[in-house]
Amino acid sequence: MFPVALDAAMKTNTSLLLLSLLSFLITSGCSSDHSPDEPTVTLLSASDIISAALASSDTTTIHIDQKPVTDDELELLRGNETITNLLLDESLITDDGIRIIATMPNLVHLRVRSKVSDACIDELLKLESLQFLNLPFADFTDNGMEKLATHPQIQLLRIRSPRLTDAAMPAIAAMQNLAFLHLIEVPITNNGLPSLYEADHLQSLYLDDCGTTEEGLSELLKRQPTLHLHVNQTHLDNDPQKHDHDH
Repeated sequence: MFPVALDAAMKTNTSLLLLSLLSFLITSGCSSDHSPDEPTVTLLSASDIISAALASSDTTTIHIDQKPVTDDELELLRGNETITNLLLDESLITDDGIRIIATMPNLVHLRVRSKVSDACIDELLKLESLQFLNLPFADFTDNGMEKLATHPQIQLLRIRSPRLTDAAMPAIAAMQNLAFLHLIEVPITNNGLPSLYEADHLQSLYLDDCGTTEEGLSELLKRQPTLHLHVNQTHLDNDPQKHDHDH
């Protein structure tokens, strides 16, 4: 969603191409179901991808996007000091899995597409290098979000949390390094937006399926005219920034 931030997060990755190649095997088919030139695709398990990635000392990114990774498979990464980007797009991990991830001292970018709760937030706070956090299936409460907001380094926060309310917005707005915020199915209303009026550090705000209205968001744009605002993947008609980017 935030190409500038994501590009920055991936600049440290020296082996993404290697991992992409390792994420699938193509073998020539020989059964009657395939022509001689038709490839057969075999998906690798998460543990195979992790093991292959760790076999290279240059690997800084692990991306799981085929077979789901489990808590047990994450044990292969316990205490790892090399991986800076961990992207789990196919995931069955739980709060227990986050506890394993929390032992990776140099993690900068974390994306986990499985349900996690307030129980993992203390573990996330242990990731002192974390700058980009993407949890599109989180289930945080206001209290949990207030605790997560104490992380001093997070620059990008993308979360889905249907239990968050306007009460969480002051804590989010106070995250001084937060430049990119994406809220998904977070039922905030116009009453939560004034917390962002003075959040000059915020560059981009994406709201998907939230409870705000055009009236409230227009007022936010008056207070923050340089804010890059998307609502349900579109700009407001009166957004002065709507033609200033190419994505």
